[in-house]
This record gives sequence, structure tokens and C-alpha cells, in this order.
Amino acid sequence: MAERHTKTILYDADGNRTDDERLAVRGEVVAVDDAGRVVARHPQLDWEVDPTSLEGDEGELATRPRHEER
Repeated sequence: MAERHTKTILYDADGNRTDDERLAVRGEVVAVDDAGRVVARHPQLDWEVDPTSLEGDEGELATRPRHEER
């Protein structure tokens, strides 16, 4: 039986795949087989950078309040 490995496929702001974690704004978690083919997707584990965290200077990022709708 083939081994499965979990990996994250990273995407940049233009929607293109990237290996550069600094450019990644979205990630898709998948299971791949030994040949590197995607054999399962795990959409519940996918992630996306919060757009508000990309605005402002570095000092604001850690202290920016959340404005969540209730």
C-alpha cells in the first residue's frame, strides 16, 4: 500500500503556486502519494491570511483590534 503524506500547497496573492512562504497568502492542505499526486484534500484545514493583517506598518500588526460581526 502506498504511503500518504500531508503537505500544504502555498499560493501567492495572484493565485499562483509558490514555494516561498513569505509570499503565501493562502494554503491548501492535501494528502499526496509517493509519486507526489494529490490523493485527498482537507478543506477544513485550508487557511488564508487575514487581509487586514497585511495593511499598516509592522507595529500595528500585533496590536490591531478585531472588528468581528456579531
